[in-house]
Amino acid sequence: MSDVPSNPNRRVLGMIFLTVLMDIIGFAIIIPMFPSLLTHYLNAEGTADTLVSMMAGLAKSIAGTEPRPELVAVLFGGLLSAVFSGLQFVCSPFWGALSDRIGRRPVLVTTLCGNMFAYALWIFSGKFWVLLVSRVLCGLAAGNIAVASAAAADITDRDNRTKGMAVVGVAIGLGFLLGPVIGGFASLWVLPHAVENIPAFALNPFSGPAIIAACMATANFLIVWRYFPETHAKKGLNTESRPTFFAIARVQDGGVRRASFANLLYQIAFTGMENTVVFLTAALFLFHPKDNAWLFLSNGLCLMIAQGVAARVLVKRIGERAVAGLGFLTGAVALTTIAFIPYPEVGHTAMEWKSLFFIATGLLAFSTGLILPSLSALVSLYSSPDQQGRNLGILRSAGALARIVGPLAAAYVFFRMGTHQWVYLAGAILMAPGLWMITRLPNPRGSAAGQS
Repeated sequence: MSDVPSNPNRRVLGMIFLTVLMDIIGFAIIIPMFPSLLTHYLNAEGTADTLVSMMAGLAKSIAGTEPRPELVAVLFGGLLSAVFSGLQFVCSPFWGALSDRIGRRPVLVTTLCGNMFAYALWIFSGKFWVLLVSRVLCGLAAGNIAVASAAAADITDRDNRTKGMAVVGVAIGLGFLLGPVIGGFASLWVLPHAVENIPAFALNPFSGPAIIAACMATANFLIVWRYFPETHAKKGLNTESRPTFFAIARVQDGGVRRASFANLLYQIAFTGMENTVVFLTAALFLFHPKDNAWLFLSNGLCLMIAQGVAARVLVKRIGERAVAGLGFLTGAVALTTIAFIPYPEVGHTAMEWKSLFFIATGLLAFSTGLILPSLSALVSLYSSPDQQGRNLGILRSAGALARIVGPLAAAYVFFRMGTHQWVYLAGAILMAPGLWMITRLPNPRGSAAGQS
């Protein structure tokens, strides 16, 4: 196969990019609304023994005595995210393994159909429990990324595997960049009949963003159902049905195990930063949502440059393993730099550190762009054709587990200690065992390093 995939395969890669992009945007639209969700449903449902009051009480108990309101809000958002991530952790490997047996296309169609119904339910989530059911359905259907990654592996040879994984990575980065921005603006669209104290199934102040997410999910489903071809030629060979990350001990290839553990460690550190950075920028620079939008935009650009350009160029020269190791080193430097930015005195800001902060967070985003496609490519290269979906599902399950542990742990430590230093130093320390695992990875046959 030539260095550039054939036109049919390029079209399929384009569809994979679009599928992942629309899926991540739909998921990320809700992220900036977590504090408002808590306020709205608490006001709408009162202080009775409702599900939302129970979750808010749990957040307060975790926060400790006399918690600050913003801590309760971030922990509430973390708990709501944990519902989705926990189900993704279980279901992503299941869908990946199922796609090895019956094909990528039917699994993508099924999961996207589930997302479509979940977002439609969000539109009419008058009560909090309906919203929670919507998030549960999204989590149960969260197999798209692993299956899309397996489809990209199906249509690329070993020399172009990182390019295929980079397509998925760029879509993820762009989705997490555009999703919160779209959600923030869409939250201003309050439908005229959205009122408080409404029945369980009714419009609510968040129905506008939900309509956008549902429309994107519907379009995604229709595009895949109508145009997406089957990419998996050797179906029916994998017989294991539910391999989660905890099934990693049964994976025969040591490279898959180490790469998945490295992914878990990195994403715990990254998601911890991601969950606390807006509180840190408020403390250091008195940032408002508009200022944070510029921060997310610059980091998103660094992420896309790393995934779309740097990773591809570097992999040709030094191989996937070395690129992942470079990413871990860069991430350790970035997290350590942020940790040592001092808090200002009361009544002042740390504006003199602003440029360094932007550089450090940009480096962290850049390191993510190097690590994620490289680890995905390595796992794919270590896997036989009948194990692509299964092993990539385990890799994605590691990321889902990190999105449960990282945000909750970081929020707890951040507010308990009253400073960001411990959160970011802990993240930098996690880079060390991750880097050690990278050095223990074999060079896959067909990689740049493997051929040298």
